[in-house]
Amino acid sequence: MKAYFYEDINKFYNLALTFLLKNEVENGLILAILNSLKQNIYKYGKEKPILLKITKNYKLKLIVLRTTPHDLLISYTDDLDTIELLVEELSKRKVKLTGVLGFSEAADKFTKLWCEKSNLESHLLREERIFKLEEVSEDTIGTKQFCVASSKYESIVLKWAAAMLKEALIEITEEELNRNINNFKLEFENNKSQIFLLFDNGKPVSMARKAGKTPNGNAINLVYTPPSLRRKGYATECVAKLSRFILEEGNKYCFLFTDLSNPTSNSIYQKIGYRPVIDENHYKFVSK
Repeated sequence: MKAYFYEDINKFYNLALTFLLKNEVENGLILAILNSLKQNIYKYGKEKPILLKITKNYKLKLIVLRTTPHDLLISYTDDLDTIELLVEELSKRKVKLTGVLGFSEAADKFTKLWCEKSNLESHLLREERIFKLEEVSEDTIGTKQFCVASSKYESIVLKWAAAMLKEALIEITEEELNRNINNFKLEFENNKSQIFLLFDNGKPVSMARKAGKTPNGNAINLVYTPPSLRRKGYATECVAKLSRFILEEGNKYCFLFTDLSNPTSNSIYQKIGYRPVIDENHYKFVSK
């Protein structure tokens, strides 16, 4: 096995694409981030990202991505032996990691080996599940107004976005929160908002965001309903409508991540038509 680091995002994207597409949903997050990096290499941080591939007998077996200061992302692989080489190569470069996200077997193995080698401890931040949808259940579409958020609703959308990120990502830093909110502001300023709102009696009641794009699909994230408006079916209808919109754009599927500790959201998405694909674990590393 051999490991190769890359500086050129376009070259890396082109060589990784065919491999990642073999398991497109499992690799959806990496594909979406690579698409964004092609447009702006510094979109997620001030340093250039770590771009790494591992081959075995000249055959590509693993793709790894890290946008500093964020956590390491590991692609799907059918060869977990690659994880051992990954740990060795990152250690040689004296890379400092805050955490790792990947399908459960790979993330578990990497975390064990990395913490042993780096004299660190880990904690399981989140157990996640990737869901995929190819057809929306008509029973969940509903009749309420739904449209992309115009600048008229920018202030409420940004307020909801901040609340959602703080609620879902309890470990988020102020810097990261501000970076996300500023990205949403830029979308409004450039008239390219990707956030959609559901309305009831003319008032916004729920939102969802059309997020990362892959060659054949599109992610959904930032699903949020204010606490006072929950348990009324708003989130279900909002996500169902956005999912249908994405499919009508010509995508073959939608995908999203769920927190397995939240059975309510997992139930909602399956009601809409989402089906589980793979489980992922997100670990954080801390000093002993």
